[in-house]
Amino acid sequence: MMPTPSVVLGVASPHVIDVAAAYATFASQGIYAKPFLVSQVQGANKGVLYQSKPQGQEVFSKDVMADLTYALSEVVRSGTATYGTAGLGRPAAGKTGTSEQNASAWFSGYTPQLAASVAFFRDSASETLNGIGGLTSVTGGTFPAKVWTAFMKGALKGEPKLKFPAPVHIGGEVETVMSSPTPVSVPVAPTDPAIPSGGN
Repeated sequence: MMPTPSVVLGVASPHVIDVAAAYATFASQGIYAKPFLVSQVQGANKGVLYQSKPQGQEVFSKDVMADLTYALSEVVRSGTATYGTAGLGRPAAGKTGTSEQNASAWFSGYTPQLAASVAFFRDSASETLNGIGGLTSVTGGTFPAKVWTAFMKGALKGEPKLKFPAPVHIGGEVETVMSSPTPVSVPVAPTDPAIPSGGN
């Protein structure tokens, strides 16, 4: 078998800022703005020397984002991020990520006002995170989600607790259809099989 990536999730090596920008796009209901590191530069006596001017463009429809947010909210509410995001106290959506052998662990998420991404990894891509902080298994739902939650609590302190848009269910509601089992006749072995006599 060729050693090539064969799954949809987890094969790329994105920068944390790019993942944060993607989740910011989800939070802003489909409006993407190129990420930047410096928002403003002030001179000693000259006021503002530089001010970033992010430009947004719609890359996803609001309906698609509402459905995606609903799905990612379930990760926080009752999925792999429940433990790490406990205590946030406001609506949130996000996704955990853990690489093979726990060599890296991520949590990226957002509220209606703010998005952030947290990644843990070592210098060597093959060295596991397992064992740090006393945890036998470090996943995206452990330290990364806890750091994300602590950051979001501080950054959003005093901000209103906004709600996400309701899901639209593009394509309609999906009903779970359970079919009744169909009886199948199974051959039954005879209780007194005739044994062939070996030869006379």
